Amino acid sequence: MRIDREDFEEAVRKYSDAMLRCAYAYCQSTADAEDIVQKAFVKYLETSPNFKNEDHRRAWLLRVVINLSKNHLNSFWNRNRCELDETLPDNNNPAESSEIWLAVRQLPPKYRIVIELYYREGFTIEEIAGITKTKRSTIGDRLKKAKELLREIYKEE
Repeated sequence: MRIDREDFEEAVRKYSDAMLRCAYAYCQSTADAEDIVQKAFVKYLETSPNFKNEDHRRAWLLRVVINLSKNHLNSFWNRNRCELDETLPDNNNPAESSEIWLAVRQLPPKYRIVIELYYREGFTIEEIAGITKTKRSTIGDRLKKAKELLREIYKEE
């Protein structure tokens, strides 16, 4: 089954921002995150998956972004490049430059993604476990650890 243009455009409108934030939580690079989202939508078009509902489509797209982000981080190219500082805040979105989200950016990827999906995207721990293919208890532990790490970051400042 092919995805029609309207369904594709609707998916881009509804989910591209969440997908971009998710990819950025892993990669910490706007350019890489944009590339990953683009690849995710290409995969969406190529595979034309059937979804039970909108939540299933959203979770599938985020799962693809997570997989592509992990692949990117483990790629030879990524491991052998020099880093650029991408701490420029988005002036159009004050929440992006808020102190707490700047602190979240300092967390390791496995904690950043849990914070991103739980607080920004509104997923439950159970849903995050399904999206990340991780045990529910592990997600709960990561969420707790992420909060502890954020407290430590604030103590240092």
